[in-house]
Amino acid sequence: MPPLCFAYLRLADSWRTLRIKLLTAELAKISQRRTPRSHMHANPQRLQDEAPGPTLRLLETPDDSTLSPLVFRFLNLLRRAVWRAFQHDAFAIAKASAYSSILTFFPTLLVLGSVLQARRNTQAFSREISDALTRILPAGTSTAQAYLRGSTGRSLSLLFTTALLSLWLASGVMISWMEGFRRCYELPKIWGLVKERLIALSLVILAGVPLSCATILVAFGNRIETRILFHIGHEFSPYIYLMWMFIRWLIAICTSVAVIALIYHNAVPRTQPWHSVLPGAGLATCMWFVVTMAFGFYLQHYADYSVIYGSLGAAIALLVWMYLISLVILIGAEFNAILFPRSLLGSELAAGAVK
Repeated sequence: MPPLCFAYLRLADSWRTLRIKLLTAELAKISQRRTPRSHMHANPQRLQDEAPGPTLRLLETPDDSTLSPLVFRFLNLLRRAVWRAFQHDAFAIAKASAYSSILTFFPTLLVLGSVLQARRNTQAFSREISDALTRILPAGTSTAQAYLRGSTGRSLSLLFTTALLSLWLASGVMISWMEGFRRCYELPKIWGLVKERLIALSLVILAGVPLSCATILVAFGNRIETRILFHIGHEFSPYIYLMWMFIRWLIAICTSVAVIALIYHNAVPRTQPWHSVLPGAGLATCMWFVVTMAFGFYLQHYADYSVIYGSLGAAIALLVWMYLISLVILIGAEFNAILFPRSLLGSELAAGAVK
């Protein structure tokens, strides 16, 4: 074969090789437009070292916090509220308020029992209130019920003096709580002794009226239910019983939440918005119920204060219960302070006090 033929064959072969390379390069450009460069030549070690993006995180095993974020957020807030209560010396404040509460409780029962036992037609009301106290107070504190039923033959002057004493002692409970609320929001103490006492007395009266109505509703609910059944008829008695029991306890719980929110709303140097006190009020009411049930179970099955304290065992049990309730109220205030902090309010009030 002549050399010209060899040259032609080699040129044709080179042209064919060049066309293959050009076609390969064009296909590579097209594939680069469709697929990111990092995924064309994926390095397993590089992909393993890279931090996963949001899509990859969703494909991973879900964390427990992503399953129920609200529950974990609530538990975290509750833990912080308890810790802040410890930092703000809420345990000592709860002791002071429990001491004032136990001093208020028995004089109030004395006045209430004497008024109800004065006439025969109101003695049944005394028994109803005693049964209501059995539901409200923890188990093992039957002395309060006996004290209520045995309050007879008291003079009018003694009852009037005891009522004033109860009101004054109840304002002491409120003042202890007000000190705890002020520490929750880190507010300065700008109220004088007289103004603070007057505000505490007004809060006792404002809180006592709805609580009294709720107590009457719970205590006399059976009589109201009997009258309703008498007028409507006994064929609807199971449904009326369930509906009325639900309604009266719902009203009692809502009243408790409203009273605690009222105290939170007015017990600090500047009144707070209602939406900022309702979470803590609801939490305090729920914890109130849980603490009462747990402490009653503890008294009924494990503890016997009469072995150590003798005849004062029931009073000591009531004192411990009131201490726990006061602590619950303060933790609810701390919960509100975490959700709606008022540190700026504290600096404003301090500046106003200096001026």
